[in-house]
Amino acid sequence: MSRQVLLVSQDGSAPHRTIGAALAAATDGALITISPGTYQESLVVSRVVTLAAGAAGVVIDGAGESAVVIDAEAARLSGLTLTGGGEQTPVVEVRRGEAALEECAVSGDAWAAVLAWHQGTLIARSCRVSGPGGAGIVVTSGGPNVVEGTTVERTRSSAIVVTERGRLTVRASRLDDAGGNGVCVNGQAYGTVEDTAITGSGQPAVVAEQHGRLDLLRVTVSGSAGLDAYLTSAADTTLTDCSFTGSGGESVLVAGGARPALRGCALSGAARDGLRITEASAPLLENCTVTATPVGVLVDGGSRPVLRGLTVRDTDRGLLAGDGSTVEAERLTVTAGTAGVLATGGTELVVRESEVTTERQGAAVELTEGATGRLHELRLRATGGPALALTGATALAESCVLTDSGVLVGADAQLDLKDTEAGGSDTDGLRVAGGGRLTAVGCRVHGARGHGVHLQATSRAELDHCVVFDNAGDGIRVNTEEPVRVQSCEIRDNGGQALHRMRSEARLTVIDVTGADPSDDPGPGAARDRAPGPGHPAPAPAAPDASAPPGPPAARHTGTGPLAEMDALVGLESVKQEVTGLINLNKMTRLREEMGLPMPPMSRHLVFAGPPGTGKTTVARLYGAVLAELGILSQGHIVEVSRADLVAQIIGGTAIKTTEVFNRALGGVLFIDEAYTLTNQSKGTGPDFGQEAVETLMKLMEDHRDEIVVIVAGYSAQMDQFLASNPGMASRFSRTVEFPNYTVDELVTIVRGLCGKHYYELTDDALEAVGRYFEHIPKGPTFGNGRVARQLFETMISKQASRLATSAPEHNSELSRLTAADVETVPDTGAGETAGAATPDGTAPGTGPASRALRRIAALIGLEDVRQALELRLTALADAHRTGTWPAGSANLVLAGTEGSGRDAVAVLYAKALAELGVLPTGTVHRVALSAVPARWSGQAEAYTAYLFGEAAGGLLLTEADPYFLQRPDEERTAVITALTEETPRHPDVALVLSTDPQLLSGLLADPAGVRLAELFAQRLDFASYTPEELARLTVRRLAASGYEPAEGTVAALTEHFAAVPPGRGAFDAHWTADRLADAALTRTIAVEDLPATLSEADADRADVAAVA
Repeated sequence: MSRQVLLVSQDGSAPHRTIGAALAAATDGALITISPGTYQESLVVSRVVTLAAGAAGVVIDGAGESAVVIDAEAARLSGLTLTGGGEQTPVVEVRRGEAALEECAVSGDAWAAVLAWHQGTLIARSCRVSGPGGAGIVVTSGGPNVVEGTTVERTRSSAIVVTERGRLTVRASRLDDAGGNGVCVNGQAYGTVEDTAITGSGQPAVVAEQHGRLDLLRVTVSGSAGLDAYLTSAADTTLTDCSFTGSGGESVLVAGGARPALRGCALSGAARDGLRITEASAPLLENCTVTATPVGVLVDGGSRPVLRGLTVRDTDRGLLAGDGSTVEAERLTVTAGTAGVLATGGTELVVRESEVTTERQGAAVELTEGATGRLHELRLRATGGPALALTGATALAESCVLTDSGVLVGADAQLDLKDTEAGGSDTDGLRVAGGGRLTAVGCRVHGARGHGVHLQATSRAELDHCVVFDNAGDGIRVNTEEPVRVQSCEIRDNGGQALHRMRSEARLTVIDVTGADPSDDPGPGAARDRAPGPGHPAPAPAAPDASAPPGPPAARHTGTGPLAEMDALVGLESVKQEVTGLINLNKMTRLREEMGLPMPPMSRHLVFAGPPGTGKTTVARLYGAVLAELGILSQGHIVEVSRADLVAQIIGGTAIKTTEVFNRALGGVLFIDEAYTLTNQSKGTGPDFGQEAVETLMKLMEDHRDEIVVIVAGYSAQMDQFLASNPGMASRFSRTVEFPNYTVDELVTIVRGLCGKHYYELTDDALEAVGRYFEHIPKGPTFGNGRVARQLFETMISKQASRLATSAPEHNSELSRLTAADVETVPDTGAGETAGAATPDGTAPGTGPASRALRRIAALIGLEDVRQALELRLTALADAHRTGTWPAGSANLVLAGTEGSGRDAVAVLYAKALAELGVLPTGTVHRVALSAVPARWSGQAEAYTAYLFGEAAGGLLLTEADPYFLQRPDEERTAVITALTEETPRHPDVALVLSTDPQLLSGLLADPAGVRLAELFAQRLDFASYTPEELARLTVRRLAASGYEPAEGTVAALTEHFAAVPPGRGAFDAHWTADRLADAALTRTIAVEDLPATLSEADADRADVAAVA
């Protein structure tokens, strides 16, 4: 049956002079082609029709009424200019059905240019919308509304508003010069904005308020008159890879208790604060940057942000927190002018693994006015001020490094300083002012231009196991009558006195201190009381007294003993630092025990993870010897075992063998090599004697926790799986120590050491040949490192012996000389020198990241078949990439599953895994619906597909075959599929993933071009629907991620509920349920008895949304 075509022309050359007349004559499916001209009409479209401009210049002017009202199952408007509307009527009203606007221009003095409400759905592509009288696009309908490739400009109020229960996705668009907001989402609406630019907004460019949900991905905001983003919504808000530039006020303001997540965002050039967090809000920031603002981050109003990987630079003040807030930060980097991190007004500050620098006058980290702090592994540097300053505050600082600056403990302040180094201060290293209190344990203070430790009047201090050296003034100057205790410290090589007591009435206790005798102190009034400075140079150190007894070893491990032997090992600097930290921790624990202080809970058992031949066994032996010297282990010997030493092949025999081995190791170290072989590799087929060994070990470790150290070793990825094999395994092992591959220089050093040990010498050409050997040898995950170095050495002396046997040496010295001829060469594998090359840090590609990637995938709820298939594919891809045998398209996948089956989550994890394994340069996911790929004329689909692959370069291109794609004309579908099949092979640096419903996939493959499309993909993964129990776990996990604590029995109650009322959209409905439970909760605890009423309301809301959709 042919399609009805109706022609409209004002000049009478067509059957119809008005569009209304053509609509009256149209049947469903009709095409109405309109000749250029201005048509003064207000149209109501009640049939399935297409209104298309025959040529440019078709204007439909509704005057004071709507130009077009859509009240049909579907309608398409193409190439039209639509004007009109009034105070109560929009220019285009989508009341019912789907309205597709393509390349249309909409403008008018109406309160809204486009309105989608009731049961209407708006699809706007390549349009231009302006609203001089009001808003641009307003959406209240819950349908799958989409705005793509569209410009909304010069609106009197907001460019886009999503409200009530509306849903809208905006892609690849521009929102310019809005008098109000660029995007505003409120009510219970849900908006998604991707790859869109928002410029010149008169009000906050992005607003999420009330219970509106908003997801921003790769959105750029610039030139806002005030705020760039105002986030107050109680619902989920996420901003990913967005940039905010040049705000006239704050860049991003989080208020009203909101909990948005900002990931990978960049905030720069704001006139006031880069990020303001207030009103008890609790945002999460991950890997964001704030630059070129007066204040980087301001936190107040009892807010509780979590900052991970945040960088603040080019600001006057970096991070300011006050008003009873709680700030948790890790991997924080701050470079500021006058204040790095300042906590005041009862703030609780927790900072880990961070670096803070001030470049002008000011402290790097300062706590005042009742603030409390916990600082761990910080690197601090301050110019013209202390690195760490406290006044009226308390803090614990552990394992910190202070460079070119010191510590100031002011009035009414207390600082516990542990395992920290302060060097190069312009004034004193550690200064405690009147009323301050300092406890320093295991610290190093050196290089200060003033005194090492300066205790001023009315201050108190306890110093244990500290080293104070190379300071220009006194080592420790005590000018207080309050109690001071100095125990087990070393004070040396200072310009003034080692321990200078300024007051005769000082209550100073000195125990086991090297380099100072307080009885020899001349007391107050001596000339040396003046601190060194201009005009008062520090006195030269006295010559050493040859008759004095030798002091303890210096801070670096010299001489003999296990610590010196460990320090002498080649490379392994990160391992040495980690193990030394563990040793120091054990020292402090032992000291606390001797002082009668409570013992902190700790486990000494360790995981040594890394490739073979990196010294794991040697370090384990030395670790046990050090613990024995400290008295923590009674013997310190090492017992090395593997699976064969623990596992028997009869039921009950494994427990006996394991217990016997364990008892032999009591008092020392039990070292289990390749421990991952103990876990069940057969996935449940046959007896699992290895698991019996693991369970026996777990019981014995608990029974003898203070009598033994158990160290398990193996490859990084397999050790992560080993720890995950038993629920209590991870808690038994306190820490994982990663052993990296040796670098080329370190491997050469090992060979040189072996030569020296056995009285051989290397000629210059031999040394160069050894270096070339290690540069070219493939370094996969099984690379033997030190073992390879030893094998090379043994091969060299064997080849030398053969060489000299055929040609007698002229001089005896040749018997000890190894030349380039004796060095083995690496055979050419054909893959080039880059095949299997080590990463810059010396590790094999993927050996460490593989464990992280597989761990994330293993943590998915349900999806057992998908998880197993992904683990196998990722392992194969990593091996193929490492050996240079990666077939084209081997990373391309098809994800087939119903809505809410976890396809999007898996795609994101898959992209991260590919990046971590080195298969792809980045883990960025670029999404596109195939229905959004234009194909109206020849070459358009090809051009757009090439653009998509260019945007996705180095990452993953996630294509979605949605129902709208299959509804497109055959020629358009074929064009899109053909463009995809032709463009994909040209981009080996892009992984292509097709995500769709299984039924839609069948229809797609039935297309003649579908066969070629299928050939692009290496594997299809089918997603099973979640079970009720899995949906319950998804709900509980989302609640826990938001800080709620579901009570015991919540999973069972939710499982029963989902079994009785099966959700139709899988994970989406589970998350919906979690959000409703969170909204209804009055406290952080979700009580089981409160579930029925809330779940009933959630089901009703879900049904409403489903009905609208």
